[in-house]
Amino acid sequence: MATTSSVTDSNPYNFLNGDTATTTKKNSIEEAQDRFMKLLVAQLQTQDPLNPLDNAAVTSQMAQISTVQGIEKLNQSMTSLSEMYKSSQSVAAAALIGHIALANGSQMLLASGKAVAGVDLAKNADKVTINVNDAAGKTVYTETLTNQQAGVLQFQWDGKDGNGNQLADGNYSLSVTASQGDTSVEATPLAYSTVQAMSWNNGTPMLHLANGKETTVDAIRQLI
Repeated sequence: MATTSSVTDSNPYNFLNGDTATTTKKNSIEEAQDRFMKLLVAQLQTQDPLNPLDNAAVTSQMAQISTVQGIEKLNQSMTSLSEMYKSSQSVAAAALIGHIALANGSQMLLASGKAVAGVDLAKNADKVTINVNDAAGKTVYTETLTNQQAGVLQFQWDGKDGNGNQLADGNYSLSVTASQGDTSVEATPLAYSTVQAMSWNNGTPMLHLANGKETTVDAIRQLI
């Protein structure tokens, strides 16, 4: 059984070459240029020889068209750069999946009698008090550190309470206070957790951690 094909093309030989007619849609700037040039030609053809068009006005209009075209190209370039930057962010963030990150968070997991967390000090502190709290919010252990430098400090706990009793493995939390003399110092508890996934939120890549928290890439203090 014979089959037929129809191709809308003014040149029948294009069908033999596997080509089909295509039309390229002009962008708004090209259309504006076309309209301007057509209008300019029409004005030149119909101008009064005794009162010709002002050269300065024509030049000014052409300069405006060129400026608009330049802005359009700049916008296109910026859009392209933005897409490239977003793509690079995606690659960088996705590469962190599976790693253990230290980020803002108060949760701490005690496993086999060992737990580790961190504290971020905004300034130097001559006294840092770290409280370990159980699931009910009760403080089970307190440690006081002295003369600590600004930045991230690591906190390790052996799972024993203030009386030396070994506590059960599980989830605990930190609360931290710090001071320099009579002035309080901002102290933020940090938690270690595995990066499990990545998503986008208003153009910003967000990392989803195993402890249920979300964080941005630049908020990570340490990566293992």
